[in-house]
Amino acid sequence: MASGNTLIVDGRPQPHALRLDAGRWHVRGRGLDRRYEAALSLEARDGELLVVATFELETYVAAVTASETEVDTPFEALRAQAITARSYVLASGKRHDEARACDLTHCQVLRGEGFARHLRRARDAARSTEGIVLRLPGGDIALSPFHASCGGHTAEPVAVFGAPDRTGAAAVPDRCPASPWRAVVPRALVTAAATDALGGPAQAADLLLDRDSSGAVVRVVDRASGRDARGDAFFRALGSRAGWDRIRSAKFSMTLGGDQALLEGQGHGHGVGLCQAGAALLARQGWTAEQLLAHYFPHALPGKLQDK
Repeated sequence: MASGNTLIVDGRPQPHALRLDAGRWHVRGRGLDRRYEAALSLEARDGELLVVATFELETYVAAVTASETEVDTPFEALRAQAITARSYVLASGKRHDEARACDLTHCQVLRGEGFARHLRRARDAARSTEGIVLRLPGGDIALSPFHASCGGHTAEPVAVFGAPDRTGAAAVPDRCPASPWRAVVPRALVTAAATDALGGPAQAADLLLDRDSSGAVVRVVDRASGRDARGDAFFRALGSRAGWDRIRSAKFSMTLGGDQALLEGQGHGHGVGLCQAGAALLARQGWTAEQLLAHYFPHALPGKLQDK
């Protein structure tokens, strides 16, 4: 347990972090149930336990592939997912003070649990693509993103994430289902999200939403102040307040009425890069992992880690 910044192990203060050798560990806590095949380090910080797991790369890739996909995902789509996840984590650098990545959607979901057959297939997908990454024309590993559903057309990476583009992705038409969604949220929530994204006071009624060819909101403008922000920042600010299960994508329209706002959209996620729903559909039609990656990442090519 944690007592302030002191780690207590078997009732005794521990002067240093507790390090546990590589193995299969089950970690449970409030709202947390994870299984890690990794070495663990535990320390106390402000009354909470900080758990850091250290993985072998391919073990991590297999666990992410299992955690980020549906159980009926075709094998070639799993292989494409493994290459995408491996590239992303290697290209993203250190995203947190404590570790390279977290196990949430902020980085890549890593639960380490689920149906045994799906876990085995994910491990096979990682093993069959071991060491393969996506590389940009200059040789750098692509920061290759993925999302659940694009709603029929992926988004332009520069428009969503800003320049320079490190993803190798492009806005492409896809056979992904529309996946429509709608949410009614308080008008005050939209105002708070806009204020957060724009970095200053803003009113919902003054917002202008700019969209790209896919229909994704790529820029939000406050007509009163002239300030603007990326659509992805506004989408994330909305989702963090209303819930990601309600604000599912950056591809939406907004209608204000009284003290409420109606958001109607398509897809699930930021819409850039590999569309998991689209990839699964195409894989069922006979597409290989290499064809899927060429479709979603036309500005990147697969290569081995030791090629550079």
